[in-house]
Amino acid sequence: MRPENRRGLFGLTVSRPIAMGVLFVTLVLLGVIAYSRIPLQFLPGGIEGSRFTIVIPNSGASAQENVDKVARVVEEQFRTLPSIANVRSYSSDDRVRFRVQYEGEISTELAKAELRDRIERARAELPDTVDRVYLWASDDSDTPTMYFAVVATDRSEDVTALVDRYVQKRLESVEGVSRVNIWGLSNESIRILLDEDKVTAARLDLGALVGRLLSDNFAQPLGEVSEGGTEFLLRSDMRFKDLDEIRDYPVRPGLRIGDVARVERVASVRDQITRIDGGYAYYGLVQKEGSANVVEVGRGLDAAIEELVHDPRLGGKLSIEVFFDQADFIESSLEQLESTAIQGGGLAVLVLFLFLRRARMTLCVALCIPVSALLAIAFESFRGSSFNVLTMTGLTLGIGMLVDNAVVVVESIARQRGLGREPKAAAVLGARDVGLAVALATMTSVVVFLPLIFMGEQRMSVFLQAMGIPLCASLVFSLLVALLFIPTASARVIGPRAPWVERVGKILRPVTALPTRAVAHAIGLVRFAWYLALRALHATERAALAVLTSPLGWLLIAGVSWLGYSAYARTDALVAIGEDLSAIGVPAATTSGLVGAAKPILAAII
Repeated sequence: MRPENRRGLFGLTVSRPIAMGVLFVTLVLLGVIAYSRIPLQFLPGGIEGSRFTIVIPNSGASAQENVDKVARVVEEQFRTLPSIANVRSYSSDDRVRFRVQYEGEISTELAKAELRDRIERARAELPDTVDRVYLWASDDSDTPTMYFAVVATDRSEDVTALVDRYVQKRLESVEGVSRVNIWGLSNESIRILLDEDKVTAARLDLGALVGRLLSDNFAQPLGEVSEGGTEFLLRSDMRFKDLDEIRDYPVRPGLRIGDVARVERVASVRDQITRIDGGYAYYGLVQKEGSANVVEVGRGLDAAIEELVHDPRLGGKLSIEVFFDQADFIESSLEQLESTAIQGGGLAVLVLFLFLRRARMTLCVALCIPVSALLAIAFESFRGSSFNVLTMTGLTLGIGMLVDNAVVVVESIARQRGLGREPKAAAVLGARDVGLAVALATMTSVVVFLPLIFMGEQRMSVFLQAMGIPLCASLVFSLLVALLFIPTASARVIGPRAPWVERVGKILRPVTALPTRAVAHAIGLVRFAWYLALRALHATERAALAVLTSPLGWLLIAGVSWLGYSAYARTDALVAIGEDLSAIGVPAATTSGLVGAAKPILAAII
């Protein structure tokens, strides 16, 4: 290769095949590793930010009391967090629920620690009746990760305990799970089990006793008191604190409830019963933490369910049926998109081969598709994004454009080879001739998507970025592959064919040339049809002008004009005759009939 061809970027890359090969393999390995480790999600993160739900029970308090004593106190503490986007509170009787949303994505553990810290700061101002505070790293409106049912083979009393103690606790222990709700479990209740003989001996009025228990076990607000500009909410709390207070409740002097009854905590009766395949069922759902990966959480839940099914502590009394698993839905959607992308890439390679009719050239060009896609996925992984439906859609849309740069470069190199250049010189000169053109064309395509990526409000911007950034990245990487690696490979791949390849090529040439010939014939037919249409229009125009400009044409125009005037005049005469007939008393129906019959006769004469 001449010294002048060794200068520049293309001369450097073509003359360093080993270095370029090592760089190519390194980039491909990085793409494969990133593809195997990038998190899978249905939609990209950042659409709604990180959301949390906090529930503070305050038994016996009214909604207004919860607003003044709980909601406002906790909200004042939450407002001290700078990264919170908004806080919503919902106060009702006996509890307050908060929905906290952070701006964008945030560490779940850090957000939990911040919220717990603010709740503990507010605890000194909360009522004494506030005991537990429940915090979930999810929103009530989030789509559940999984719907399932726990099917029991019998109705023994220990089934509910097994579901509560083992099933729910095991599912809640899966990493990334925020909350597990199971309906149908029987909660504990306090029962007063009377001894019939003792009640009869003491001659108790049970109706009066029940009325006294209801009236003495209450909690209600008593109003507000203002003193020195400070308002105080008063509340009377007369509820029983424990079982001993109920046992010591006086029935009459010298007689307590504990003397005539047993006070125990027992499981309450289920208010609804569901059956699946003959067994009693407990429905449940699982919600993940806001920043947790759906697919990883789904796999963890599948492993936990498989472990529970074979757990000897359950004794084969329970089975778990999964109705909906969001992880399976995401994986199936991505697999369908991947198969679509592979099919599209295969068709693109087939079309390239049919038109290029060179296996080695087609292979060089076809490598741009998977390599550019892998590098785009690696870019998404390094910037902390996920592999989701929108990412795959962007890559699928760009598959057809990934080979454009490589086709132009390979064609230019092949043209230089046809002019008699040696392989390395042809690779350098061919890439140098079209390098600026393909770079400008690619940058133009990328610039078109930039306004779409950075436009709109936050939610729409997230959607457009998730689809547009992988597409633009794949186009840029296809340009780099076409300019850096294609010339190096073409210098050693494109060359004279072996004699046996030439013989096979001659045999297959009529077949491989069919697509090109078909396109050429189709274009020729369109051009020929357009030519015939123009000739016919031109001939018609000349004939019309020839007739109109001749003496016969002037006579024809005069005759047509006279016939039109005659028809108009005779039509006016018929109208006048009809008016005269009406004037002398001829009925209107007869007049209109005569005029209507005369018109076709007149038209036939004309």
